[in-house]
Amino acid sequence: MSQIEAVFFDCDGTLVDSEVICSRAYVTMFREFGINVDLEEIFTRFKGVKLYEIIDIISKEQGVEMVRADAEHVYRAEVARLFDSELEVIAGANELLASVKVPMCVVSNGPVSKMQHSLGKLNMLHYFPEKLFSGYDIQRWKPDPALMFHAAKAMNVNVENCILVDDSSAGAQSGIDAGMEVFYFCADPHNKPIVHPKVTTFTELAQLPALWKARGWNITA
Repeated sequence: MSQIEAVFFDCDGTLVDSEVICSRAYVTMFREFGINVDLEEIFTRFKGVKLYEIIDIISKEQGVEMVRADAEHVYRAEVARLFDSELEVIAGANELLASVKVPMCVVSNGPVSKMQHSLGKLNMLHYFPEKLFSGYDIQRWKPDPALMFHAAKAMNVNVENCILVDDSSAGAQSGIDAGMEVFYFCADPHNKPIVHPKVTTFTELAQLPALWKARGWNITA
């Protein structure tokens, strides 16, 4: 790849330290329906998995009927409460975003409102003016690559000339299937290893400028 046209970032767990917060919100949500789930299990088993899929899997395993919309209301309210009180930025995110010289966007399985809340609270929303793309926009979620194609079309870039930075195996797979160069953020030891020629694994956002420069991509200041 001779020229990088854009960098796509996941949001939760990549730019904002929200994975444990979201897992806690799942525990609260299921408790409202009489289901007790283990925080560690939710965190390790369902990283990067969309909300409705998690609801369907757990409710089926527990033999409990759950109305998706009702469960989602509980979950979103708890996430918002925890975001307001506890959300923090991933180390190095602000510095990285400030240094990137090519267009950027966010591609997330979560709704745009959630991205706006988290990125706005942590003063990163201005890096992505009208460049927040959600699986809910098209009703297709990672690991489906459709979200990558959707974002690339909106950004007017060639998806195969773009980088994806994501901390979930589902996200990484969506990038692979879209033909992107994937930088797989594995700060969490629970992450599923991925060995693929399109995938570079790293553990700190601060490593990315040097990794990109080593590939001949002059995309950071």
